[in-house]
Amino acid sequence: MRRYILLFAAAAMIVAGCNPAVIDGGDDNFKELRLSTKAAEYIQKGNDFSLSFMEKINEAEEGSYVISPLSLQYLLGMILNGAKGQTADEICEVLGYGAGETGSVNEYCKSMLTQLPKLDDKTTLKIANAIMVAKRGDLLASYKNTVANYYEAYVESVDFSNTSLALSKINGWCNRNTNGLIPKILDDLSPQTYAVLMNALYFKSKWVKTFDKAATAEEPFISKPGEKIKQKMMKKEEQFAYASNNVFRAVRLPYGNGSFSMIVALPQEGNTVSDVIASLNKTGWKSLAGSMSSRQVQLWLPKFESKFEADLTEMLSKLGMPTAFGPIADFSAMTKEFVCIDMIKQKAIIKVDEEGSEAAAVSIGVIKNTSVGFDPEGTVIFHADHPFLYFITENSSGAILFAGRYNGK
Repeated sequence: MRRYILLFAAAAMIVAGCNPAVIDGGDDNFKELRLSTKAAEYIQKGNDFSLSFMEKINEAEEGSYVISPLSLQYLLGMILNGAKGQTADEICEVLGYGAGETGSVNEYCKSMLTQLPKLDDKTTLKIANAIMVAKRGDLLASYKNTVANYYEAYVESVDFSNTSLALSKINGWCNRNTNGLIPKILDDLSPQTYAVLMNALYFKSKWVKTFDKAATAEEPFISKPGEKIKQKMMKKEEQFAYASNNVFRAVRLPYGNGSFSMIVALPQEGNTVSDVIASLNKTGWKSLAGSMSSRQVQLWLPKFESKFEADLTEMLSKLGMPTAFGPIADFSAMTKEFVCIDMIKQKAIIKVDEEGSEAAAVSIGVIKNTSVGFDPEGTVIFHADHPFLYFITENSSGAILFAGRYNGK
């Protein structure tokens, strides 16, 4: 049975504006999100969606990947505000929201958008939303007001018949809002494109205690059963928050002022990444933080970079929102024209080294016109020397923002 490591990067990746904040200096005090009871429920529902999203990607991909569930949630939130009837109900079902809760969802998204960037002055967090709409068409004023008020979405008219100019605007926006990590999201566009909705997330932070670069050394990494490759392993031994159960072991590495962290989860012997994801679904993720306690850990963690992009159209349709992609889609809260979703795509990247982590993701929705093992008393040995998954979340709420798998290649 294949052994894996599950890595959860717990950090918030959300910022408004284009200019990254300064990492050095700032407030050292830990801060928590202030959430209403309803917003806290949406965090849990969002995490359930995140794990379902990751489960589908994990089934489809054999290699390393990185995704941002939160980026996709923000994109789907903007799309939801333009939908009505069965189209809206299916999107709500996929996201875990109740029918008719769009207003409450918007308040939650605005609260997160406002608070997350301010939690840690030592962490750069950026979130941006935008809509490029065809010059021949027009968004309803009510829709434009909603996405502006709750998602701070930038709206611009674009001539999609001029493909090169339209792509330049779309890809340029992605490049600016990911600090250059994702310079391009689309290679082509149909002249029938009505609108392109976009979300971008960017994160950069230093570890509270950085790794000693002199200690980094090449070590064996079991990329799959019977196959070993060499990986640069960062090494340190100190006190970490640690947890263990029958399925996996986990360790938390804090960033900045402690508001965000990375959690690395290593499957126990005989378990796989899929087993870990299944164990974290529903209550597992929520209970993980509460089960951690301080332990002395000898930690080895790969120094790595991972990139991934995927067309999520089929996956989202199978998850339960097929109507949005077909001819009977109802987006009459967005426009008077007959439109449906042509494609939903995400591209993401993460870099992890001795200093800290940097990550970015872009999610886009293209809208088109339609025709009608350790010693419990001693030091824990935690060597990330075989494939692992990772998540980036905010600590006080546990909201999952980025996730992925790394297999050494």
